[in-house]
Amino acid sequence: MSAPSLAPQQTPARQQAPVADPPTGTSWLVRRPRRSTLVSFEVFPPRPDADPDTVWSHIDAMAQAGPDFFSVTHGHSAGTGVSREALRHLRRTTSTPVMAHFTCGGTDRAGLERSVEQLLDDGVRDLLALRGDPPLGSGQWETPRGGLGRASELVSLIRDVERRRFGDGYRPGTRPLSVSVACYPSPARGRDFEADLASLWEKQEAGADYAITQVLYEPEDYARFLERARSEGIHIPVVAGLMPLSNPQRLRRMTEITGVAVPKRLTDFLAAGTPDELRRRGIAATLSLIDDLLDLGCAGFHLYTFNRPDAALTILEHLRVRDAAREYRGRSPAS
Repeated sequence: MSAPSLAPQQTPARQQAPVADPPTGTSWLVRRPRRSTLVSFEVFPPRPDADPDTVWSHIDAMAQAGPDFFSVTHGHSAGTGVSREALRHLRRTTSTPVMAHFTCGGTDRAGLERSVEQLLDDGVRDLLALRGDPPLGSGQWETPRGGLGRASELVSLIRDVERRRFGDGYRPGTRPLSVSVACYPSPARGRDFEADLASLWEKQEAGADYAITQVLYEPEDYARFLERARSEGIHIPVVAGLMPLSNPQRLRRMTEITGVAVPKRLTDFLAAGTPDELRRRGIAATLSLIDDLLDLGCAGFHLYTFNRPDAALTILEHLRVRDAAREYRGRSPAS
């Protein structure tokens, strides 16, 4: 039997925190002090019945206007996977950060991890983690076999893949991946306000960087939600999700999708005699809502564009002029 070694035991060197590249992702954009109002656009790939050239030209027009970032939803592909076509197009044609909508549906945990890896291979570093909607024709969510049933679990999965790919030791705000989540400040059909608050806390604890609201129309809903969230330890920034208020038909469709009712005073205000007057009133109502939300300290605005550039670009231009005027007066455009 050999004598035991008297050499001192080697203790593993403490892992050094990796040196991060300068932040460029959406979480940094949302958190950093700003001289201009943060505005992002949501787009989706062409639907099967749409002219793809027209859709891409609309998306390109919005890209040229320079929003702070894009988010890409599934569009016609419904509840599974991600829309890599639109993601790749925007990454190829613009330097604007592009956030991928990423859902739990359609596959098991291993499949979700592979999908995250594929997005990283495509250069995507920003994800919106969502549970996803029930399959078409089904009124109830069912967790895929071996899969995930909550957005907080999806946030944790993304952070696990991030650690394997890039290492550990990053502080929140300097991580290689930016992960956002959804929240629901407005009363809506079929939703439980208290349960939604608890869910947002779980998503924050799982590693979410910031939240984007479901569509809202009343600043009071945002104020009430933010006050409750902060009182319960939810500290991540909350970006307001808005749609341009210039198309009553689209507003009705959004109510069907989200269960969030459009206020009667807004529908009355939009009862204009001509398309031009309707457009003016819709833009005015949107800008008024934005002003009210900024006074409440809103972190920024996410416009649900429906791939329609006109109203979104008009709103963005008005906000840039407004920001310049506030700066001239010596006031900060955003909190």
